[in-house]
Amino acid sequence: MSPTPDQTPRLPATIYCRISKDRAGAGLGVERQEADCRDLAARLGWDVVAVFVDNDISAYSGQRRPQYELMLRAVRDGEIAAILAWHPDRLHRRALELEEFVTVAETHGTQVQTVSAGTVDLSTASGRMVARMLGAAAQHEVDHARERMRRAKSQAAADGRYRGGPRPFGFDADGVTIREDEAQVIREATTAVLAGRSLAAVARDLGDRGVKTSVGKPWTYQRLRDVLIRPRNAGLINHGRPDRPDYRPGYFAGFEIVGKASWQPIVDEDTWRAVHALLLDPSRRVHTSTEPRWLGSNTYECGRPGCHALMRTTSSGGSQGRRYHYRCAEQNHLSVAAPKTDEYVREVVAELVRDPRVVAAMSVGDGDAMQADRARRATLTTSLEQTEIDYDHDLIDARRYKAKTDRLTAEITEIDAQLATGLQRSLTSKVMRAPDPGAAFLAAPVDVQRAVLRAVLRVQVQPVAKRGDKWSSDRLVLSPVVAAGEA
Repeated sequence: MSPTPDQTPRLPATIYCRISKDRAGAGLGVERQEADCRDLAARLGWDVVAVFVDNDISAYSGQRRPQYELMLRAVRDGEIAAILAWHPDRLHRRALELEEFVTVAETHGTQVQTVSAGTVDLSTASGRMVARMLGAAAQHEVDHARERMRRAKSQAAADGRYRGGPRPFGFDADGVTIREDEAQVIREATTAVLAGRSLAAVARDLGDRGVKTSVGKPWTYQRLRDVLIRPRNAGLINHGRPDRPDYRPGYFAGFEIVGKASWQPIVDEDTWRAVHALLLDPSRRVHTSTEPRWLGSNTYECGRPGCHALMRTTSSGGSQGRRYHYRCAEQNHLSVAAPKTDEYVREVVAELVRDPRVVAAMSVGDGDAMQADRARRATLTTSLEQTEIDYDHDLIDARRYKAKTDRLTAEITEIDAQLATGLQRSLTSKVMRAPDPGAAFLAAPVDVQRAVLRAVLRVQVQPVAKRGDKWSSDRLVLSPVVAAGEA
């Protein structure tokens, strides 16, 4: 005798709800989905034993969906035999996830019902084909939406408008109005990095002051770097990411400068170009976790004839008697004791920067030279743009185009380096403007001392006269970068 409807075991089912964006954070969308699914379960005679909700998570983005994963685990463990969803695209919008879902449901005989699309029969070949077709349609819809978004952002870039996204540090939520307290942080950090301070040191200083990112996170080396290289700081609009390593004429590290933005710059364009070039220089050795300890690392030069390689710090001996040396980084030509060398060089630099003639000479001609470089760069950029136009209109062939763009690009790169050097040299002013520049130099952090050292003095270490000789300042050839008599 077959059971009556009241005696038929009710199928243990679960409801899965998801909404991609919940801007208000109230979860109203998933609540409506759950209500509709419960009505469907009542009509089917299914017993809802669990509800899994992933709110504000896109199924296409690749983000983990913790509740979705728990639901599949419950299916595999035999805790549920049926799934209810408002629409198939609430379950998945990526082909890879769909195939996993089909395998799990087919293996365990799981029934699937949706409010808006009816039964999803994964027990037959035709049913699985329909599910895959629905999945392909959902993926096409997302792909199409992303294309529309990219086109809209490209048009916004061409028009110089803000393209949305998280609030950029230094600006209000509209992405256009400058938030002055944060803008000042960007200016100070840019100046400090160009003057030779490490990103890690600047980030630590910001942490000590209680300054946070636009989303309330503490500053790190990488976060600070990403903010300082943004073209928007100079009032420029870019297309593409600003931190890719490739380069071609008209592009800066993989992103194209489209034009001027609708907002005012926080720093001038030359300063931004200088810090951008500095932070993305492939030869730049990056240390994200430790601060520089030694004054001359990557600054002192090997004095062996024909070498001139920079020297780096090495150590030897046990933990109780460790000794530190500077050693030629390329050929290990020579080494010198690090502590004594730094101590001597610090005293020399302190005396140099106390000389008012040196301080005055540091700024002589800088403004005029940098103005001339800026004017020359503008001329070269115009010529490069005209060369692109001539090539597009078949006025020059590929060989002449390549030769001319290579020459122009090389000269622009050289001028950018000169501008960066000029800015770095002028930005040691905090020490130079102190009542006692020598005392200010000796009291400054090591990374600031290194910036001042590079601006005023060149240090070459000569080989020892004979093996076993003790340390002597006679091995150091010190050449002032700026002569006191130039003023």
